[in-house]
Amino acid sequence: MPKSTKFDVSKAFKELEQITEWFEGENADLDEGLKKYERAMELAENLRKQLESAENKINEIQRKHNLD
Repeated sequence: MPKSTKFDVSKAFKELEQITEWFEGENADLDEGLKKYERAMELAENLRKQLESAENKINEIQRKHNLD
C-alpha cells in the first residue's frame, strides 16, 4: 500500500465481505479463489496495521492526559 494513498477502512471491510460471499457461492474457481485469498490477506494486514495505529494514538492521548 503506497504511503500517499489513504487507506479506507470501511471499503476494505466491504471488499472482505464481498470476497467471503464469493467463497460461499457455488461457482468457486481455484485460480480466482487464490487471487481473492491473496487480496483478502492484504486487506486483513492493512486493517491490522490501521487498528494498531489507532490503539497507539489512543494510548498516546491517555498518557498525555494521565488516563492510563
